[in-house]
Amino acid sequence: MKVAISMRSVHGPLLKGELSVVDFLKYAASLAVDGVELDDIYLLGSVPDYPQIQEVLRETGLKVSCYDIHHQMAPLKGQERDEALGKIKAELEMAEMLGAEQVQIVGEVFDPAVTASEIESLILELVDIVLPLIKGKNLTLAIENPESAAFQSRHMASLLQKTNDPQVKVGFNMANSLVAGENPEAALERLKDHIAHVRAVDVRLAHRDEESQSGMYVGCVVGLGLVPLARLFSSLYQIEYDGWVSLEFTGLEEAYFGTEASLKNLRQYLDDMQHEAMHPGEYQGEPMQIP
Repeated sequence: MKVAISMRSVHGPLLKGELSVVDFLKYAASLAVDGVELDDIYLLGSVPDYPQIQEVLRETGLKVSCYDIHHQMAPLKGQERDEALGKIKAELEMAEMLGAEQVQIVGEVFDPAVTASEIESLILELVDIVLPLIKGKNLTLAIENPESAAFQSRHMASLLQKTNDPQVKVGFNMANSLVAGENPEAALERLKDHIAHVRAVDVRLAHRDEESQSGMYVGCVVGLGLVPLARLFSSLYQIEYDGWVSLEFTGLEEAYFGTEASLKNLRQYLDDMQHEAMHPGEYQGEPMQIP
């Protein structure tokens, strides 16, 4: 598997202007990862130097595992649809220019009152806009599983069956299924034949004095939370998944510390899986602890 770092891992420094897009790329390269997951909110939302970004990608050898696009999950009518179409075209042009392999519709946090059929309709509306624009291009549309108890893996599987297009796949977020109240291992098993991109994320229960980020959860260093990462990686190895695993640190710790500690754990999981493949039965699947 190839390892990437998501821009969201350093959301705070990027949002505050302490880190530019080029700085992020150089930071990722210093961590010796294979690629980066880029996010529309940090690129089209600012005025980055695109030629310099391309140059840094070439110099460092970093690949763009995925380009994330964000859109309000609400029915689009008239001018709203035209505006969304224009924005999506610009995003896809950016993804192509930067050599992305996937574009991903990022999973949303839906109000509990929103039903599975409503979520499906909203996602399909975006698919109907994006899919004609990527036909004949070397791009895959990855739909991230949302943090929604109403829309779980069985609903995603049904949606993929309805679209029935090889360019529409799943961006599997390891934490979202747990947050949505579903067993992540069962979700992965159901969606395993449709995965184009994996996001390694971990969460823990929020303490009483902490404001939760998703339901009762907050992000944490990957490997120190509730997501059964070892078993999920084992399942990915068993299906011979050789695509991208993008690290997204969402914890309350300082961003650089949290990202680097998470990357250390992620690499340990992958090394352990490779060892298990060569020496079956030895790996116990216990997470590595950060001193």
